[in-house]
Amino acid sequence: MTTEISLEALVAGDRAEIARLVDTYSSPIYRLGLRMLGNPQDAEDATQEILIKLVTKLSTFRGESQFRTWLYRLVVNHLLNLKRA
Repeated sequence: MTTEISLEALVAGDRAEIARLVDTYSSPIYRLGLRMLGNPQDAEDATQEILIKLVTKLSTFRGESQFRTWLYRLVVNHLLNLKRA
């Protein structure tokens, strides 16, 4: 059984694949949010916002980089915007 997430299935809206994406990346996103924001509640809120943004912006991933790199930039940019606000 492969643990790799299918980008084609994600873009097509496969609910099982989206659930797997959320399960795979919610903890790392939360941990990074906690380090950058310093508050557990803010990190939880940011994680939810980022996961929603991730699912809605999947179609903008062009494949010019690895998916994890694209995701990392999406997460960091969102957290930096929160810190600035």
